Amino acid sequence: MSSDLYASNSCMENVSQEIVRAILPKLSSFLSIMGSSFILWMVWRKWKNDKMGIDPYQRIMIGYSIFDILFSFFYWFLGTWMTPSETGWWGALGNEQSCTAQGFFSVFVYGTAMYQFSLSLQMLLLIVFMWTPAQFEMKIEKKLHRFNVISTLVAACIPLFFKGYNPKCGTCRPVPMPSWCGDWMGGDGATECERGDAIMSNIYVFLFWVVLSAFTLFCSGAMVAIYMSVYLSERKMAKYRFSNEDDEGGEEEYPESKRIRQSMLLYSSSFYICWIIPLVLWYAPHGVPSLYVIGDVLFSPMRE
Repeated sequence: MSSDLYASNSCMENVSQEIVRAILPKLSSFLSIMGSSFILWMVWRKWKNDKMGIDPYQRIMIGYSIFDILFSFFYWFLGTWMTPSETGWWGALGNEQSCTAQGFFSVFVYGTAMYQFSLSLQMLLLIVFMWTPAQFEMKIEKKLHRFNVISTLVAACIPLFFKGYNPKCGTCRPVPMPSWCGDWMGGDGATECERGDAIMSNIYVFLFWVVLSAFTLFCSGAMVAIYMSVYLSERKMAKYRFSNEDDEGGEEEYPESKRIRQSMLLYSSSFYICWIIPLVLWYAPHGVPSLYVIGDVLFSPMRE
């Protein structure tokens, strides 16, 4: 492939920022991979030693961990190593085939998001709507697994028919080439795309934001609903509690809701830090380039 198609491929201002973007994700993605591997090991150990087997929560974590490991390894850990060397990026050692492979696994981030959604949905149904694990397993668990896996694989396969996985900013993803071609965001509207399809790339960007927005709203709402359900249940139980002490409805009298609130804050804060901050830094004006680069590449791999 002609090397001039890779011209102006860098989104960084200098080589130093390219080096930071190439190295830091390997460190944070390694932690993500180790964490997900540890989850798989714990679930396997329970499945091996417990005659009751594993429950729906653990099966959801299996799906989440597998998608996380594949995405984190191919997209963030291998990073620029799979980017075509013609791009001139620091550490770029790959070719067109390795770029396509990395782009395919880059879409697996959708799978991790869908399994996070599944986890929030399970917690909501079990705690707020009083479902049992058996009800969840019988009614919707298999449907969730099928939808998460099939929709992710379909989304990852579609760009293969358009040669749609191409390098952009040090990694390969569903973008056209050259990066300024066609009517996609950032395109000049005049240059013909040599690889990929501008409309397809716009659809993927649109779907990314739709899924992220819906996922954010649902998970945040689910956490609030769970906390309020536990809190109101404890208040109702307090009315029947026989005690000589004055019931002032203080926070200390509701230990379970306090525990749930702390867990909710940890879950929500980790989500917003690892998802929202990198996206804000990515799309914000690059007035502080070094802060933007470090913040983006440090937090993004850990959100999986």
